[in-house]
Amino acid sequence: MQARLREIATTLSSELGVGGPTTNNNTPPASAAPAMDSLTHDIDLTEINPLDLFCSSSDTLRGKPIDQIVPPNSGWSARPTRISGVAGGSSADDANYREEIQLMCRRGIPPSLKCAAWIINVVAAANPDMSKSECDDFGTFRKVRVIDHGWDLTLKSLFPDESDLERADVLDFGVGHDHLMNILLHDHGGSPIPDKGIQSLTKVLHAARDSLGLEFCPLLPDITCLLLSYMPESYAYATVRQMVLDDSTYFLAISRVQHLSWCKTFADLMKRCFPQTAAVMEQIGALQPAALEPILKRFFVPLLKRKHVLRIMDIFTSEGAHAIFRIGTTLCCLAHAHLGDIVREHCDNAAVFWEGVRRFAHSKHFRFDIFLDHQAYGVQKSLRILTRPIFPRQDFVTRLISNNEAWAEENQSTLPIHEDKKPLGLVEGNFPIVLAKHSPERLCLAQWLPPALQSTKLDLIFSSSHHGRSLEMFYRCCSSARHTITIMEVLGTDTIIGMYATQTWHNKPDGYGDGECFLFRLNPKPECFRYKIGASHMASFDDGEENISRLADAGQLMISGAAFISMGVGEGGASGLRLNEDLTRGSTSKSIGFENEELIAEGVQVFEVGLVEVYRFIREVDNKPVDKVDPWRGLFD
Repeated sequence: MQARLREIATTLSSELGVGGPTTNNNTPPASAAPAMDSLTHDIDLTEINPLDLFCSSSDTLRGKPIDQIVPPNSGWSARPTRISGVAGGSSADDANYREEIQLMCRRGIPPSLKCAAWIINVVAAANPDMSKSECDDFGTFRKVRVIDHGWDLTLKSLFPDESDLERADVLDFGVGHDHLMNILLHDHGGSPIPDKGIQSLTKVLHAARDSLGLEFCPLLPDITCLLLSYMPESYAYATVRQMVLDDSTYFLAISRVQHLSWCKTFADLMKRCFPQTAAVMEQIGALQPAALEPILKRFFVPLLKRKHVLRIMDIFTSEGAHAIFRIGTTLCCLAHAHLGDIVREHCDNAAVFWEGVRRFAHSKHFRFDIFLDHQAYGVQKSLRILTRPIFPRQDFVTRLISNNEAWAEENQSTLPIHEDKKPLGLVEGNFPIVLAKHSPERLCLAQWLPPALQSTKLDLIFSSSHHGRSLEMFYRCCSSARHTITIMEVLGTDTIIGMYATQTWHNKPDGYGDGECFLFRLNPKPECFRYKIGASHMASFDDGEENISRLADAGQLMISGAAFISMGVGEGGASGLRLNEDLTRGSTSKSIGFENEELIAEGVQVFEVGLVEVYRFIREVDNKPVDKVDPWRGLFD
């Protein structure tokens, strides 16, 4: 019996070819094998149609393994088939089936079933007239070939040549550059998304724009990352396609007007359901459209633990945007209740408020299950006997969104427009590129660099792993370039920092450089620290020698000699960023002009240096260096 079941699973995987990842040609899809193993005990072989098995989840974004075991007593079927459904104990003829599924989604969908359950939920919500059997087909192997074939056709039309995909960048759909950087670098898994995951994300987002016609949909990058965490590219795209079916706003706001209407609706719901919290948020500007980004643009990702965001995703696939409004408003109220008077005393802007919400949601005081059951989905007594939900019904929220569209039309000009940026390219050389290998880091650099350098490629001209650790070799390698990016890793941490130089590094203790130089941190929390003329007050006749000296120091942006290189001058002879003669130790401090915060961590000024890399810039048009230093300059001066 076992052997026969394995044979069926192998045949199924070979016929479909995709939809269930295999390690070799003889290994059945992950979804088929566990289900079949358990079926052997109580279901006759003749009752099993392999096409009725549900597809298992797979992590396309990060490539991590997913637990394929369904916990006992979870309510979810340990042997999901088209006949049993993903939810155990529910009848296909049960009129309350959808409501039961929603209740189970609030308790959480097992990781192995997320792929099938998510797409089934979305299809059912987007197609209310479709039968349960037709909806369930989307989660089984019956639809694998159809979904994958449609995705293959979409990819061929979008990227007819491999080079087209290589040139494609991650679209932000209005979420903004800074948020996009956080998405790519650490918000989905705590570390940068691998290149394969970024490529998958790029494909789905480009398909959403070019095939589905979406141009503005700020929730889409985070939603797509969550989908790809448990789905193949084809299923993630099919799910997004269902979400925007017939331009419906059940799941996503797909225009600036709709997004603004959502923002106004969120504020109205806060005032209706939680007036005290709304009054505080309104006073500090936290109910303005731009201030609601953590929820209405980022899907709670900056606020909650990842496991809780995934729980909300389980609910969202069934209940749509109504879940965002319900959970979002209730979270603000609960956080305000716990933060108490501190909000009034110390919160003078929206950013501080949301940081308080984030800290509360990551603390031991926040119990997500209790929050969902008793606050977000709780009821309150009315007339002693009757009860009513704390939050309005979905049809009320839908009407409110529609009524707010006129206001949104009049105010859409207030919504900032974010331009898509393209990552800097790379020149493949004789030794490996490490610190600028990933596109998120290069996208940050493109955002920070002067416009003339934003469409260039990085060419590695110095690497401490190849050229050794000496300033003499550093100067020699840098002698051929005027503008350079120096990147270094802090040993023993995941921190990557660096500096952009506008003049050729050479032995000159007197100081040089100009105001376009900047310091930066690439990881974690990418940030650029530019030189600000106003940071050091202008000298006047009333200034003493000390102030005039500080002003002169601020102009010494780049200082280098036989014993060190540095950028930025701080108090007491310190530097904004400094490397010693053998490039093994560095130091950083707040510097005059840059006014940078601690590049590494609070209180950390001296650090051990790992890999050091220096890049010059190559034009994309002709593959020639942007600037080439005259080798004879200064020789006969």
